[in-house]
Amino acid sequence: MKKGAIIATAAACFSMLLTGCQNKATSNANNQSKITIVQNAPVDSLDPILAYQNTSSIVVANTTEGLYTIDANDKPRLGLASKVETSNHGLTKTFTIRDDAKWSNGTPITANDFVFAWRRLSNPKNASAFNFQPGAAGIKNADDIVAGKKPVSSLGVKAKGSKTLVVELDHVVPYMNKLLAFSDFAPVNQKYFDQTGKKFAQDANHLISSGPYKLKDWKLGDNTIQLVKNNKYWDAKNVKVNNVKIDVIADPEKAAIAFENGSADYVHLSGQLVAKYRKDKNFVNDVGNFTQYLMFNMKKPGLDNENLRKAISTSINRKEITSHILKDGSIPAHSMVMKDLVQNPANGKDFADESTTNLSAYDPTAAKQYWNKAKSKTDLRSFTLLYDDSDPAYANVAAYVKAQVEKNLPGMKVNLQQVSKKTRLDKMAKETYDVTLTRWGPDYADPTAILSMYQSKNDSNYGKWSNSEFDQLLAQANKTTDKSKRYQLLLKANNILIDSASCPPLYQIGAPVLKRANIKNLPMHIAGVPFFFKYAVIK
Repeated sequence: MKKGAIIATAAACFSMLLTGCQNKATSNANNQSKITIVQNAPVDSLDPILAYQNTSSIVVANTTEGLYTIDANDKPRLGLASKVETSNHGLTKTFTIRDDAKWSNGTPITANDFVFAWRRLSNPKNASAFNFQPGAAGIKNADDIVAGKKPVSSLGVKAKGSKTLVVELDHVVPYMNKLLAFSDFAPVNQKYFDQTGKKFAQDANHLISSGPYKLKDWKLGDNTIQLVKNNKYWDAKNVKVNNVKIDVIADPEKAAIAFENGSADYVHLSGQLVAKYRKDKNFVNDVGNFTQYLMFNMKKPGLDNENLRKAISTSINRKEITSHILKDGSIPAHSMVMKDLVQNPANGKDFADESTTNLSAYDPTAAKQYWNKAKSKTDLRSFTLLYDDSDPAYANVAAYVKAQVEKNLPGMKVNLQQVSKKTRLDKMAKETYDVTLTRWGPDYADPTAILSMYQSKNDSNYGKWSNSEFDQLLAQANKTTDKSKRYQLLLKANNILIDSASCPPLYQIGAPVLKRANIKNLPMHIAGVPFFFKYAVIK
C-alpha cells in the first residue's frame, strides 16, 4: 500500500474480524446480511489515486473493482476483464471488458474508463503517492511521464472501441496481475468525474461504483462507513453479504468493548490487550503486513556516514522491542522484505529468511566499533528521532531506541519528537527530519513492492539513499523472466540495502485479532488491499 509510501504507512495493522471474547457477547454476525469491522484510521480520500490510509484502500477496492481482483485464497483473478490476450513477446496485453460490466448508476464500464484513470494516476501534477506503480507494472513510458519527461498522453494504454483495452509494456512484469488488483488501478468514469468536479469522491452522492459494493450515507470525515451491495455489479449474484459497516475507532480498548457488546465483528487487538484474550478460543495471532523501520535522511550531514548508521542499527535489540514492549506477536525484522510475502521458486524458502546480512542483529561490540570509526569522520553528536501518534506503541518504541543508542554509543544524544502522522509524512516529503520511525507494506506480492521505493529516482525514496549497484540490480530483475535468477538478483539488492543501514528494519508487526468463527472467506491479505468482502459468507 505503499505505499509506501504508503499504503503503506497507515494504521497500526489492518483490523480483523472480532469474535466473541466473552460469554456475554452477542454477534452481529447472527444477522446474515451484515458484517462490522473496526479500523483505527479514518478515510483520507476515496479518490482511487489519492486513497492512502488502509481504510481508504479497503473501501475503494470493494466499491471500485479493476481488471483483476484477489480471491479468498489470495490469488489474482479477472475482475472487470472477461479475458486477456498476450502478444508481441509478452509486451502487449489486450483486455476485454465484460459486456455486463456497469457502474452503479447504470452507465456501461468502458476501456476509456481505465485509460482516463491510469493517466490520472501517472500524471505528476496529481501527486499520487502511488504514481510509481504504472512503471512498476511495466506500462510503456510510465516512468518518464512521472518524471515529467513525456506527456501523459504517451502512456502505453489505449481504448480500441468501448470494450477493448490495449496495454503496451516496456518490459514483461511477472506479477502484473497482482499489481493491477490494487485499488489505485481502479477505473474512473471521465464524464462523471468532469460533472462532479471538486466534489468527486467527497461523499456518497458524488461517487459511483464498479465493484460489489457502493457507499451509503457517507461524507468525508465520517467515522462510520456503510457499504451496501451493488445490484448493478456484474457478479452481484455471488455477493453473499449485503451490508458491510466499517467503524473507525482509534482506541484499542474501545474497539474491544465494541466486540464485547456485539456491535463489532472484526477487531485488531493492541499489545496490552493480547494477554487478556490470548486464551480465548477465537483468538488468532499472525504476522501482519507492515515492517517498521528507522529511516535516515541522507541529506543531513553526519547521517550520510554509513558507519554512524550501522552503529545505530546494531545498538538496538529488536527482540526486546517485540517481546517486552510490543507483546502483540510482532517479530524482529532482519530483511527489508517481510516474512510470508515471497518464497524462493527453487526451494520454497522464505525470502526474509534468506537474507545473508547481519546488520539488523543486536551487537553492542560492533556498534561501538562502528561508532569509533564514525567519530573520526563526523562531528554529529545528536539527532532527533521523529515519530507520530497514530499508534500508542510508537512512543514506547522511540523511547527504547533512544535509551539503547545513548547506552551503546557513548556521547550520542537522541532527541524525541512526536507529531501527527500527517506532519510526519509532510516532514519526510520535504526532507525536514533527521531520523524517523516509519513503516511500509507491500501493494503486491513481490520483493519489488518494498525494494523499488529505494531506487535513486523513486518519489517514495524519502531518505534519498542512492546506490548504483542496487539500481542496476533492480533494473536487471525487471528485464529477467527466469524466476530463480530474478529472485537471486532481488535478494542481493535486499542485502545491499540492509548493509547500507539507510533504513534499518526493526520489526514486522503482529496481527492479533478476535475473529467471529461464523464469518468465513475473509482472510487478511498480506499484500495489497487487506480485505475483499465479495467472497465472505456468514455461516
